[in-house]
Amino acid sequence: MKRLLSTNPLRALAPVCLCAFFSPTAVWAGPTVTNVTAAQRPDQSRLVDITYDLAATGPCTVWFVVSSDGGTSWNIPAMTYTGAIGPNVSPGAAKAIVWDAGADIPGKTGSFKVRVFADDGLGTNMVLVPGGTFPYQGNVQSQIYVGPFLIDKYEVTNQRYCEYLNSADQNGDHYHPSMEITRNGTPPAVTYAVYIGKQNYPIRWVSALDAEAFAAWLSARDSRTYRLPTEQEWEKAAAWDNVQNIYWYYCFQSNSIDCTRANHHNGSVYCVGSASEVGHYNGTGGTVDSKSFFGCYDMSGNLWEWTSSDYQPGYRVNRGGAWNYSATDCQSTFRNYSTPATRNNNYGFRLVLDSN
Repeated sequence: MKRLLSTNPLRALAPVCLCAFFSPTAVWAGPTVTNVTAAQRPDQSRLVDITYDLAATGPCTVWFVVSSDGGTSWNIPAMTYTGAIGPNVSPGAAKAIVWDAGADIPGKTGSFKVRVFADDGLGTNMVLVPGGTFPYQGNVQSQIYVGPFLIDKYEVTNQRYCEYLNSADQNGDHYHPSMEITRNGTPPAVTYAVYIGKQNYPIRWVSALDAEAFAAWLSARDSRTYRLPTEQEWEKAAAWDNVQNIYWYYCFQSNSIDCTRANHHNGSVYCVGSASEVGHYNGTGGTVDSKSFFGCYDMSGNLWEWTSSDYQPGYRVNRGGAWNYSATDCQSTFRNYSTPATRNNNYGFRLVLDSN
């Protein structure tokens, strides 16, 4: 993934004061967003006009975030908008977004900062989940706001986890002998290797603590901040369709499940009998292309996935079901839990990256 962000001032106009300035700042090589302007319209509409220039080699996904505390946090709801935003925005000058601040923050006044982002999707297996509300647990009476974030398209694989072990775990603190990874030698000359043919299978036998150690290592390596998703982020990425406003009870845009679409126990037999390769349900080999609305695979079945959310003191939530669990357990609403140190043959994870 390659992107560049820019922030720029929004002129202060009653009843909402929108202002700030930062020079364009490169996050990593790729698309660039420059010449950002933003101003509230001088009427009672509370509409904000945002313009920007986008330089890129092809279409990008574009989004923006809003801060009310000078950039310390970026959690102001920004979900009602039109224009050059979302997927497949072509490069060019004077791209325009209209944000309906009146709809998203009615009655709120103050000084705000806005950041505009562009992502060409190259070199990454992460997908964008834009900010907005969704019915948590499928309950339309429990609408919650979740800010924009990026999430792994696939569960973390043996290959990715092995890179971490070789780089940062000579003592084997985050290794389990049942992993599809061998450990050879003694410190400080330990090496790890993935079983032949298992590189693209999801890492198993990982605890929440192992997953967080992997995220910390990856964050230091890439100079970004990766983390486990909250269970609300996980559920939104799995179940919500923000175009049709549909909540799906299985994490591949469906309210029914079978062995052509998810790796689970269907009541009489196992669909696969163990964890399947990530993205196995991609429309080939007799499968149906089974991804969430935002583009994530294997969120129903395959492996339970760790989140950062507590179920109760001392227990962490994991979501999604697993290859040896029933269809009910694979629903997007189902909440499982274990102690953070628990390792199991059906526990894995994927990471998120804050959009700002």
